[in-house]
Amino acid sequence: MSSIGWVDFSSTDREKVSQILAMLQEPGTLDELGIGQIRDAFADQLFPGFSTIQTRAKYFITVPRIIRDYLALDVRIQRRTSLRDYMESQENELARILVDSSDPSESGIIGSEMVGSEQGVARKPSSVYWNGLRQFGIVNTSKSLAEFSREIGQTQLAPRAAGHEEDDSDAMKHRSVVHLDVFESDWMSDASIHLSESEAQFLIDKLTHTPSIRNSVVSQILIHGLAWELVGDSAGILTFPELVAWVKGSADVSQSCRHTLELADEFSEAIKGAHIRFNILIARNSGNAVLEAEREELFSHWLEQSRKRNLFSASSVDDWLQAATSGGARVNVNAREFLRQWHEAIYQKKPVRSLDRLVESRVQKNKGRRSVLLKNLGEAPNWQGMDSLSYRWPTARIILKDVVRGAEC
Repeated sequence: MSSIGWVDFSSTDREKVSQILAMLQEPGTLDELGIGQIRDAFADQLFPGFSTIQTRAKYFITVPRIIRDYLALDVRIQRRTSLRDYMESQENELARILVDSSDPSESGIIGSEMVGSEQGVARKPSSVYWNGLRQFGIVNTSKSLAEFSREIGQTQLAPRAAGHEEDDSDAMKHRSVVHLDVFESDWMSDASIHLSESEAQFLIDKLTHTPSIRNSVVSQILIHGLAWELVGDSAGILTFPELVAWVKGSADVSQSCRHTLELADEFSEAIKGAHIRFNILIARNSGNAVLEAEREELFSHWLEQSRKRNLFSASSVDDWLQAATSGGARVNVNAREFLRQWHEAIYQKKPVRSLDRLVESRVQKNKGRRSVLLKNLGEAPNWQGMDSLSYRWPTARIILKDVVRGAEC
């Protein structure tokens, strides 16, 4: 039996670990080649505040409303109930209300499968959306959710002079930290997973006027009024490469945004070849000659297309890494080294046996004995690891669609 542990440096670290563990349950996140840091660095540039485990835009409204409800409580009640406990109770209640008020076919209601159980909502919206709330300026704090909750609690527990409970300056300061469209004390009684017009307009305002995210994809789409062309009912479901192609044809989108999108798309296609070789090795180790031949054909097609696109030019790696880390993200030495080695091998047209040795070496260094490369996956092993990268675009598209639909109410 195996287990996962980590050094408990801070609550921010714990929140990151919790989200990583949640994302590992999603399909297509197995990072055998250890390039996840580069993927995430690009995603942080393109879709800051978004996460693959977010489901609907409404939670960017409900979480701060719950916080503001707590801050509006009588101080004596706050002293008996921590913000953390209050949020847990309210998020469980919200899940029940949203399920009851929604059509059974409605998707994206967090905790719908846990409604009525004693355990309550397992993956709390407050945890899933906290980074986005900070990035979009809805909650003005740099603290983790746990740190923010403790700070609120310490303020409420601090001694107060008699007769000054209602106008306490610290309480007023915390009220100003949370921003929303309107204050409605009974908002939860008829809550819906869909955004109202005022809620949608509030999110549009935050996404278009927060300076730090102005050159992100969603912000640029909203700033230039392009959202419905991309997520409207007649637009279809665009893949990430289709999004890139569409944006390249739009002169309105900022040069910075277009440039990062194009380099992210290049990196995705370039590293896809390494994942194809990885899956060829798995098929070979599993004794599946038919699947191995199919994936060899896939690799040949990939190699042909990458050369047509001139993906592996002399400056490609530096361009990819510079674009990905321009926001301050860090990429470890091993990931950088493997990317450069893979680039060099393709650039110099080395034989496939050299490519396979490179992939095997990287997997050994990254995963060791835990790698699926050391396991016989049977007659028909499924695709393992990452395919084409989408950098959180599928999630951002859902959120964006919620917003533009709400704004048209």
